[in-house]
Amino acid sequence: MVQGTDRIILLRDLERRQILNTHFDFGTALPPAVALLPADLEKLKSHLPLVSNVYISPISKEYRVAVAVSVRGPHGESWLLAITVPATHIRDVMMPAGWTIGIGDRDGTYVARSQLHEEMAGKPGLPEYLEKVVGRSGTFTSRNFQGMTLLAGYYRSVATGWFYAANVALSVVQAPLWRSLAAIGAIGFLAMLLSIALAYIVGKRFAGATRDLAARAEALRTGRPVTTMSTAVSEFATIADALVGAQRAIAERTDELQTVLETVPAAVWFTYDPKALQVIRNRFAAELMGLPTDIGKSFGAPDLVVNTIALKNGRKVSREDRPLARAMRGEQTDNEEFSYILPSGIERFLLSSARPIRDPDGKIIGAVQISLDITERKRGEEQRKFWSTSSITV
Repeated sequence: MVQGTDRIILLRDLERRQILNTHFDFGTALPPAVALLPADLEKLKSHLPLVSNVYISPISKEYRVAVAVSVRGPHGESWLLAITVPATHIRDVMMPAGWTIGIGDRDGTYVARSQLHEEMAGKPGLPEYLEKVVGRSGTFTSRNFQGMTLLAGYYRSVATGWFYAANVALSVVQAPLWRSLAAIGAIGFLAMLLSIALAYIVGKRFAGATRDLAARAEALRTGRPVTTMSTAVSEFATIADALVGAQRAIAERTDELQTVLETVPAAVWFTYDPKALQVIRNRFAAELMGLPTDIGKSFGAPDLVVNTIALKNGRKVSREDRPLARAMRGEQTDNEEFSYILPSGIERFLLSSARPIRDPDGKIIGAVQISLDITERKRGEEQRKFWSTSSITV
């Protein structure tokens, strides 16, 4: 089963006697095994698998991890069956895709990392990072080895003591929330990492549970409802519950952002359309453009722009030269005054600023414009000019 591979199978008793070790030729005298800790013996009595910390093999000089289960010997005695694999196996199943996925053992030493694995495997994580990985799961911000500020989410396994962490640059999260939601769905793939790490031992009986868990991760990524999971694999059920909690947290953050945008006394437009013809607007922007404010409409759903006439200093401004379209080309505008004539004939004066939205690589993916309604102020200025001119004439 392991010939020609880098896996090693070990069979031993609960003392230190090795019965079989596929790393050595058959018939070779086997050295004593490492003594078992009392906590390991308690886990074996509960029929739980044992998962080692990451260690360096004295023979192959590579970082490895071991997973073991209790089995019965020919006379009913308790034996331990273990398989060890290189930590690179775990690294190879992780998805970078803009995220950094890491797995640490009970002591906070890296087992595998989706990026810089060779440099980080077997080394301890940053102390300021590890001191925040407390409890079963959570999120926090921290700096990585390169000094970049990250948003981190983690889950710690009760059975193994390992933690599984996903990190993303905070700048990505600070982009418009609905863009970030799709990226946050990637945390669901941590469940797949757990299933792959244990698949060497439990095999096909995890396949159904893995598919169910992956479906819930995909549901989280696409914004569909995530339901609880009924399975004999307790850790899978725990992760499914964490996904349900993550969806609830995402919904709360979305509601908070929507409340802010619907309350702030300014018009806000977002666009991810290269021509800036499809926009997402808040309630004040809809009111300024003479549109109905439909409170039942899904937040973040784009609409066509209103066909207005824009003037700046008395000159007509084309659609591609307005602040939102210019921001899509990388320009920044600050406090520019425009007058807009709506299809109804009403004229509005707006003080507008716009910025491009960039991904972590600096590529422009969208733009945002914020405008203040200065119509009353402009009309007051015009009235004062009129009366001033009239008094001079008289």
